[in-house]
Amino acid sequence: MKVAVAQFEITPGNIEKNFNKGLAFIGEAIKKQCRLILLPEVWTTGFLFKKLKDLSIQTPEILEELKKISKDICICGSYVVDDKSSNKVFNIFYAIDNGQIIFEYKKTMLFATTGEDKFFIPGDINQKNTFTLEDITIGVSICYELRFPEFFRKSAFRGALIHLHPAIWPVNRLNHWLTLTAARAIENQYFLLTANGTKKSGKWELAGHSSIINPWGEIIKSAYTNEDLTVSEINLDEIDTVRNTITSLKDSFKVFR
Repeated sequence: MKVAVAQFEITPGNIEKNFNKGLAFIGEAIKKQCRLILLPEVWTTGFLFKKLKDLSIQTPEILEELKKISKDICICGSYVVDDKSSNKVFNIFYAIDNGQIIFEYKKTMLFATTGEDKFFIPGDINQKNTFTLEDITIGVSICYELRFPEFFRKSAFRGALIHLHPAIWPVNRLNHWLTLTAARAIENQYFLLTANGTKKSGKWELAGHSSIINPWGEIIKSAYTNEDLTVSEINLDEIDTVRNTITSLKDSFKVFR
């Protein structure tokens, strides 16, 4: 499967600018015949906390536009979505394919350090975090959830061969990002795609380093700190090789499933 990861600067509150950047990368991925593209966390709005409620009003329209261009590519990323019954919003990951939303996942672990818990409603811890694309099971988690290996093990136990992780991750914790993304791929012996923002996003300097990581925990390709589309053909047969060489996931499944 040929996959793509988009990395770019996200301007908080500037939906038009962010959306046009994302569309350009989606168009490039389509030209390169990628079957899936992953975009960063809340890539259309950024984290402009006090205006998220207002910004979320445009999300349904954005999703409709993405449906129109998803005939040959599965467009994945997270968005700010209004909760009409409260003064808060959701952070929802959508997989959009062939003109429809085929999967949604609500971010469960909210990062209280930056105040996410004051503006967002968490998803249900028991919600499903995998979907299927062309008979391939794909796992999902969002940003802060990288620090919770349970989300990744959950997708692996459900048969995931690829796991997607969009984020807005700061540069001052780049070492954590590099260490934990490698660890999650190694622990679960699958391909991990990460999509982060880069450069400045509001008051945060972002780490970039959106990458495609193989089941050995090795970076196949990375955008590093550039605004770029990272593309790779991934061979899922490599997963069997890794899992048969070191049987840690199989052994874990026997004991903890």
